Amino acid sequence: MADTDSPVSGKANTATDADTTDVVIVGSGAAALTAALTAAVAGKTVRIIEKTDSIGGTSAMSGGMTWIPANHYAEAAGHADSVAEALTYMRAASPEGWRDTEDELWARQMEDGPEMLRLVEAHSPLRFSLTDVPDPFQEAPGAKSCRILAVEPISKRILGKYRRKIRRSTIPQRMTVGETMAANLFRHPVLGMIKSWPILLRRWASDSIAQGGGLIVALLKGCLDAGCTIELSTRAVALTVDDKGVVDGVEVECNGQHRTLRARMGVVLASGGFEWDSEMLAKHFPSEIDFRSGPSSNEGDGHKMAQALGASFAHMDQGNIVIQPPVRYEGKLHGLPLRIHAEPDAIIVDRNGRRFASEYEFWVYDRIMDRDENGELIHQPAWVISHWPMVKRAPLVGWYRFFKSGWLLKAKTLDELARLTDLPADTLKETVERFNGFARSGVDLDFGRGQNNFYEKALAKDLGLMKEIDQAPYVAFRFRPSLLGTKGGVRTDSSGRALRADGSIINGLYCAGNVMANPTGARTPSQVGTTIGPYMTWGYTCARSLMQRNHS
Repeated sequence: MADTDSPVSGKANTATDADTTDVVIVGSGAAALTAALTAAVAGKTVRIIEKTDSIGGTSAMSGGMTWIPANHYAEAAGHADSVAEALTYMRAASPEGWRDTEDELWARQMEDGPEMLRLVEAHSPLRFSLTDVPDPFQEAPGAKSCRILAVEPISKRILGKYRRKIRRSTIPQRMTVGETMAANLFRHPVLGMIKSWPILLRRWASDSIAQGGGLIVALLKGCLDAGCTIELSTRAVALTVDDKGVVDGVEVECNGQHRTLRARMGVVLASGGFEWDSEMLAKHFPSEIDFRSGPSSNEGDGHKMAQALGASFAHMDQGNIVIQPPVRYEGKLHGLPLRIHAEPDAIIVDRNGRRFASEYEFWVYDRIMDRDENGELIHQPAWVISHWPMVKRAPLVGWYRFFKSGWLLKAKTLDELARLTDLPADTLKETVERFNGFARSGVDLDFGRGQNNFYEKALAKDLGLMKEIDQAPYVAFRFRPSLLGTKGGVRTDSSGRALRADGSIINGLYCAGNVMANPTGARTPSQVGTTIGPYMTWGYTCARSLMQRNHS
């Protein structure tokens, strides 16, 4: 962790009765609101504090897809799934070595997920629909195709004065993810909008949204109905502890004024990642990055406060990594969370101009983080190489290139493209020609593209296996990681309690979401949804644990 002024206070808590609740939740994303709702419906008084003037954090900007094994939607549809099968799959799909440290947390997550889902639906208007998106590692034992849920549309009008406080996204959220895919909006946005106008008109008239924004609307409504208090533009700057070393509150700053908010039972940190803190990112993340697509308020505040109490940290080099085109958001350059590298006439080459993996591999993003025995990145700088027909077929790539000059490079020849990318020209031309030969024969002799497993076969069926890259102008963009969010943070036990380096518990402090050491790293067991679903679950777990804790 970066050195910071010590954000912890050991002084006596002088909060007034009005500033005292049973629980204080730091953050307002899916993990935070689920923790708040869980505690509130159990009769506890809850205060939610949000650093910005908008509610929902990274969760509100997301597609809202939610991975929850053994969920009741699957059961109702007649799909067989169980906690035991999910844990078996998690163990098989995760990278080598992770089970040694994360197995207990995986087990708790699988057990609590179905309970969490029933609770939030019983006490909020949140509703999902079951998708048929399969687990990507279908060859692994325990894999299923009934674990991903999509948020149903909901009207923002139910929030009253908070209606306009939901954080907006860089992606359109009037339609569900399923409706967006069915309309093929990312390939044919104009035609897709025309086809979808009846849906869009109804949603506009009712001010309804789906995806991550809809998730936050529904959770927030549940929290408000349960009596939670929410304070916006309120930044947590330090944790307070009592004379026994138990976390008993948070010092906050709002409009230049400092207050102490007391928590009788404990504090839940759910304040997001640290991707917008340049010092922390440079220290912990092992690569230069392209774009960040979460709120710029994700500056590691929770990490810094927990560090001041001696918290242990893990997985600080992990993140939710994708390759993104640029977009402007709140006056800053952000990434647009679209998967844009997988095209039949696109290849990925390393700094030597050679392919190093199947471009259809599920988590090829993680491959650009491969290192040698000295810990040095071996593929970067890597590039996506294609030609203009790909840009025409994926118009959003062509459109969003205008948000950052030079992001998409264009050249009349491969020799010129090699000069622009600083790649060896002869090797690049040889690589492209070899791939073109594979495209003609239909067999990738180097990496088995589209043939290695269920996921690649499905992608090849949907997009096409391979097409020649042979029509000038040729194009390239950096295959450089962009972050939906960092995933490293405070090491917790399976109850969400923050731990010190010696394994002891920091009593009164709980962590969920991107501020915790996520038990799932950059390589995820699901195509989508392995942040939202698990983060909601950890929010629930933290609240349940907090209400049962024993400081003795």
